Amino acid sequence: MTKKKTKQKKCIRKYTAIPLLKMSKNHAIKFYTGGVDVKKWSSLTPNEKKEALRKSWYVRWYFLNPKTNKLERQVNIKSGVNRLSKMTDRIKRLKKIKNHVKKAIKDGYSPFEKINDNFETEKKYINIKDALKKAHDHSNLTVSKVTSNDYFYAKEQFLKFIGSTNQLKDIKEVNKTTILKFLNQKLEKTSARTRNNYKSSLSALFTVLENKLNLIERNFIKDISNEKTKVKTDRTFTKTELKNIVDWLKYTDPYLLTYIRFIAYNFLRPVEVNRLKVKDINLEESLLYFQAKNKPLKIKRIPSIFIDDIKALNLHLYNAEHFLFTPKNEPAEWNSSDNSRRDTFSKRFKIVKNKFNLGSQYGLYSFRHSFITNLFRYLRSVEKKSYSEAIEVLQPITGHETRVALERYIHQIDADIPEDWSDKIDFIL
Repeated sequence: MTKKKTKQKKCIRKYTAIPLLKMSKNHAIKFYTGGVDVKKWSSLTPNEKKEALRKSWYVRWYFLNPKTNKLERQVNIKSGVNRLSKMTDRIKRLKKIKNHVKKAIKDGYSPFEKINDNFETEKKYINIKDALKKAHDHSNLTVSKVTSNDYFYAKEQFLKFIGSTNQLKDIKEVNKTTILKFLNQKLEKTSARTRNNYKSSLSALFTVLENKLNLIERNFIKDISNEKTKVKTDRTFTKTELKNIVDWLKYTDPYLLTYIRFIAYNFLRPVEVNRLKVKDINLEESLLYFQAKNKPLKIKRIPSIFIDDIKALNLHLYNAEHFLFTPKNEPAEWNSSDNSRRDTFSKRFKIVKNKFNLGSQYGLYSFRHSFITNLFRYLRSVEKKSYSEAIEVLQPITGHETRVALERYIHQIDADIPEDWSDKIDFIL
């Protein structure tokens, strides 16, 4: 390590307090300046300065408790300090706060006797559960119901984690370490994708706490990086594989088979199937309504080949707000996130995969790939449509937003396989 780096490292401290008022008979005041000694600010690297300014700066003060005759720490005083982007401006603000405190004490103020409005302190104790509920309620004003459900489930899971692992109560006690412990736990139990989804939902709520409700100084969750996820493209089934799966499920798990048919016949994504409720099925007009994330409600035609299967569910006997597919094998309430509901049926399908020795490259998504591939090739080979014509027919059926998106999808799943070109080769090896 170079002398310069050694010098820089020495000036970084976990906690640096600058006494601004000597210990007196009844109080003491200090500054917290982001974990660095501001006297050595010029020797810090740009990154060290940036990191220090990201942290919360405040006046840390103590007052003599007349009952215990001991100095006791009071609520930190920020008063807009952390809205300032320059170190010098923050120090000026902290000094100004100090002077307010000094004057208030000189005038007879005691935190143990009365409330004084001469200076601004941190907000009162705010329960974590209440704070997150406020954030969720506020987010409901602008986000879709699907997104709101994701936020709600992430919030509930985090509160459950908080309750079982530590004694945190105040929202201001939640820090980056707390969030990382929660996310790491989810990573161990689920997947990188699910962990990242939890992070995204919590970050959205903490942004509301910061920018809309002013209950925290800063949303530090947005600084946490996502875990890398494996790019997975589910493989399409052969016709033989499809037949074997269907024949087996007819007798072992017809409910799962119906779930799969929504994917295959209506080209829904598994997560979209899990969002379906009883009220979303209109058998009179052969329509279904579904919610794509962060998008308006969409409508699809239910093909006649699938109508009888849906009628067999007797949906008129169930609450319109119940989810169509649940672990109970019938419509019911299911208080869980989209991803969790999807994963439940993915695990259920794993039994099928084990039965037919299907590898990790196969999943529920494979049915969507397979039936889109089958339809595209039918349009090309049987109806003799050009590539462009086939795309034009296919797009409103699959529900892709743009022609480009569908073309990219067709290419990704290798649906457009050319005919045998052997007769075009005039040189044989």
